[in-house]
Amino acid sequence: MKKAFVIVVCALLGVVAGYFAAQPASMWYIQSTEPDMFGAFAFTIVDSSIACNCENKPPNEAMKAVADDLSTLRRWRDLNRGSLILAQEIGLGYVRLSQLEQKLGNNTQADNDMKHGQEELAALGWKDVSSEHLTTLVKRMDSGYHEPGQNEKVTAVAH
Repeated sequence: MKKAFVIVVCALLGVVAGYFAAQPASMWYIQSTEPDMFGAFAFTIVDSSIACNCENKPPNEAMKAVADDLSTLRRWRDLNRGSLILAQEIGLGYVRLSQLEQKLGNNTQADNDMKHGQEELAALGWKDVSSEHLTTLVKRMDSGYHEPGQNEKVTAVAH
């Protein structure tokens, strides 16, 4: 009877220890073996404002949100130097920040932000890093995040 009780207690302690140790162990494993996958996971945790159109926010508020997200992305990239996803999102984040700076009339800072974005994306091997192309690209990407208005129809497409 004592032996069975000890086995059950040890099994329960093992389950509890495994429950708490599994997540950090799997995070470490993925971060060390698949930096791009970890970068994608890390990016999904970032506030969604960097991956959406912030037109519903005042420019100052949207600019602060994008700047905060860029700071987070840069910190994660420092931990995951090989992540191409994080590098791409940083470049696109700078383009978004440049657009917001232009709205506020800070053209010098907007040019600096655009230059940082172009450098990030050119380092990844992007062929066309012109400001016109990047601005159009970010606007197209962000247009997918609009909530449907009252006049817009939402249709489902079956595949």
